[in-house]
Amino acid sequence: MSGEVVVWTYDLWKVYRTPHGTVSALKGVSLSVRRGEIVGIHGPSGSGKTTLLKILAGLERPDRGEVVVDGYDLNQLDDNGLAMLRNTVVSLIPQDYGLIEDLTVFENIELPLLLAKVPREERRSRVMELIDYMGLRGRERARPRQLSGGERQRVAIARALANTPSVLLADEPTANLDYENAIRVLELFKRVNKDFGTTIVIVSHDPRVLRYVERSFIIRDGVLKEVPPQEALGSSSA
Repeated sequence: MSGEVVVWTYDLWKVYRTPHGTVSALKGVSLSVRRGEIVGIHGPSGSGKTTLLKILAGLERPDRGEVVVDGYDLNQLDDNGLAMLRNTVVSLIPQDYGLIEDLTVFENIELPLLLAKVPREERRSRVMELIDYMGLRGRERARPRQLSGGERQRVAIARALANTPSVLLADEPTANLDYENAIRVLELFKRVNKDFGTTIVIVSHDPRVLRYVERSFIIRDGVLKEVPPQEALGSSSA
């Protein structure tokens, strides 16, 4: 792990307007993550965790504040620039996996490579490399509905890694998994971090995540702060 900062935000604010008034999802969030770190952001539902991830992935824009990912100032990028960023620099694994049901495992993993116009043989080689890495050999022609929850999560991780992003964002990656598969996925994140040097940000309310991260943050009512693991554990059970 280097001392280089790869994810940086300063004074992020995000307000949603509803028929009943306004809701402040993020209130002055500042975050700094070094290259090669695994960090966990913990907090109850509705605390602002997913909103923060979406802003880091360029899926939403803050109402105020700065966000820089691997040298890219997201506030300065247009929609096409943000799409490029998501396909090559930062990958978000959504809680529902985000797989396309009509595509096979191979095709789901291949999609980011197609969008990046990677040549066919290089695509095939990269996809099969990831399928083997994830322990999915023999499942490449299966469709998502034929997979277990753990397999679906591994396909989602493989797809996120297709273009070797600098940063991987995971939204509640263990929420839909049983104990055995949850541990397997967390071990996989640790291995990805070690093997590829990928910076990983995990948002979760699962206390098991704390064993696999180097630094912990809690977020409550849109306010983020770094805390010792014991305090994050209390937040996760809230």
